[in-house]
Amino acid sequence: MSCIKSTDEMSSEQEPRLANVDHRNGYHDDLLTELASIKERNTSMESELKEMQERYSEISLKFAEVEGERQQLVMTVRNLKNSKRS
Repeated sequence: MSCIKSTDEMSSEQEPRLANVDHRNGYHDDLLTELASIKERNTSMESELKEMQERYSEISLKFAEVEGERQQLVMTVRNLKNSKRS
């Protein structure tokens, strides 16, 4: 048995390794593509969340204003009822 390998033996042993490297590179590329897609989606969702928070703040403020008006009307109605009784 010879410890020295022929060129044919060496190239046939390297082929699976190269295929493995190509497979890994493809997988790596897929992961990078997926990561970029997820980052883009995350950015989009952060923007959407910010818009929703702003909208929530606007609605909360409007609700507080309307609730204040409602309470004033309730007090006005009570005062009118009380003044009619007197």
